[in-house]
Amino acid sequence: MQRITTLNEFEKAYREGLDVPLHPRPWREATTEWLRRHSEGSGDHNPLYRDHSYAADARFHSLTGSPSFLFSIDFGATASIWGHIPHSAVAMNDLSILYLGADIEWFRPVWVSDRVRSIETPVGIRRREMPQLGDALVCSGRTEYYNHRSELVGRITNHMLRFVNPKAGVSASPARRDGQVAPDPLVWQRTRRGGEPLHWEDVHEGDALPHLPKGTYTTTELYLFSYGTLTIARAAQVDEGTIDMGAGGRADPEYARRSRAQATTFDYGPQRITWLSQLVTDWMGDWGDLLTLSAQLRRPNLIGDTNTIVGSVERVYREADEGRVDVRVAVVNQDDVETAVAEATVRLPVRELGQPREAAVLWAPAAAAEPTLYG
Repeated sequence: MQRITTLNEFEKAYREGLDVPLHPRPWREATTEWLRRHSEGSGDHNPLYRDHSYAADARFHSLTGSPSFLFSIDFGATASIWGHIPHSAVAMNDLSILYLGADIEWFRPVWVSDRVRSIETPVGIRRREMPQLGDALVCSGRTEYYNHRSELVGRITNHMLRFVNPKAGVSASPARRDGQVAPDPLVWQRTRRGGEPLHWEDVHEGDALPHLPKGTYTTTELYLFSYGTLTIARAAQVDEGTIDMGAGGRADPEYARRSRAQATTFDYGPQRITWLSQLVTDWMGDWGDLLTLSAQLRRPNLIGDTNTIVGSVERVYREADEGRVDVRVAVVNQDDVETAVAEATVRLPVRELGQPREAAVLWAPAAAAEPTLYG
């Protein structure tokens, strides 16, 4: 295919593949090591996802992947970045991209030893005028995740901005040295609700979720996510304008400016989405279920930014016999700027219905054997 250099050319070619699935990814087994590697990459040390002994006595009595584990199965960006257009036909130096966010639905956990795969489909493209970038395209790709029982595990619809490369970084908050905090120790200092159920009756509109400090964003944090959550594979090719294969070239500040419209080294958008979902799961505890999360990225997150995840309860309601809670969560940087926001819906156990008592009884220690009518 001839090289595509204009938005009109890109839109025409992208539209030709709308609603046509890409070839599915290979089946992969959700091993203990893989779950733990994602835990390290996302900075989420919840023992429910990484500690066999803890998980054995917890809700699922087995290790499961965190909600954000879907990103480790498949980032899901191929459909929204290229659709069915050959990758070699579009260069970042001509038409660059920015990750805008994602709409995510979860249907069931990924259990350790599940075999999983994903199927991506480009599903939409529309024009959008951006304050700093002018005319642009919003490309949407849907990724569906299945286990080996043919069960739909989750669904992510990614939204990617495609625009004429301005060869300069978009506006961002300047990093400051004062107040910077090393992120690594914070992973070990987290407090989580854990196995104590958060009942629906005990949640009220306006409640604040405990803050989740993520410290100062460093190159190490970028690489931990890139290699821990996404892939340890070497790049098949190096993108035009850089010699750095790591993290898709974004660790190269000059490449970030000239090819990706960023002021310097920057994060993966889904990295902040894993933070947003972690705040919710830490707050709701082991007995809550994260059902949906719709996230929008508003500003870049650059090396040197210091981030805190905050949230509040927006709505408490019942749907049939389920206790539902809507929360708003955000990534806030050192200048109190929200660089990412999300609306999430959580299902919580309802005390008046005896939840989660039934599960506790089911998994209680066996009683002493007694003779029965049939021996």
